[in-house]
Amino acid sequence: MDDFSECQVSNRQLDCWERFYKEHKRPWRGIGKIDIDLEPGLKILDIGCGTGKTTAALIKMGMDVTGLDFSPSAISYCISVFGDKAKFTLAECDRMPFPDRSFDAVAAVHVLEHLDGTQLRGAVGEISRILVPGGLVFTRTFAVEDMRAGGADENTRGNGIRYRYYTEEEMKELFSGFKLVSLERKDETMRFGAVRVKMECLFRLPS
Repeated sequence: MDDFSECQVSNRQLDCWERFYKEHKRPWRGIGKIDIDLEPGLKILDIGCGTGKTTAALIKMGMDVTGLDFSPSAISYCISVFGDKAKFTLAECDRMPFPDRSFDAVAAVHVLEHLDGTQLRGAVGEISRILVPGGLVFTRTFAVEDMRAGGADENTRGNGIRYRYYTEEEMKELFSGFKLVSLERKDETMRFGAVRVKMECLFRLPS
């Protein structure tokens, strides 16, 4: 895919997300949960921060948090909510405006689902670049067994936002340059019996 085509796809996705945020002022409520043991004060990047559910959890853990998202609406919302409790940057996750070795850890919570193959490779490359040696990456994605998975990259719910669902092997392959610290599947049965299946991985960049 050439640069112009990539730009067109990215712009279409941005339009979809901007429309989504305008229609849902707070699509994800509460404070997210991050099940990793991190020392307070570490510099951590929340990639695809959206309206800040994961950011709130990281702040509560005492982290020095920077949120990144390509949606102006999401970034504006986070700035209005969190003030000086965290920093926020408007940028694509495969083109991050940070110096090398800027962060001790990265959180990528429900963001990898929305990237195409080129963006995924670019994002992982950027994560490798901005992490300190030995830095950690926490990912949470939906697995292929999830109730909404249909075997295709594109969402079928009509909002135009790209979705994809992962196998364990795909996650390991995506972060093949990292050491896998842990991988855990979490099933959540909804009230009508369907099951949401999440996969949480922790990777470490080699020292």
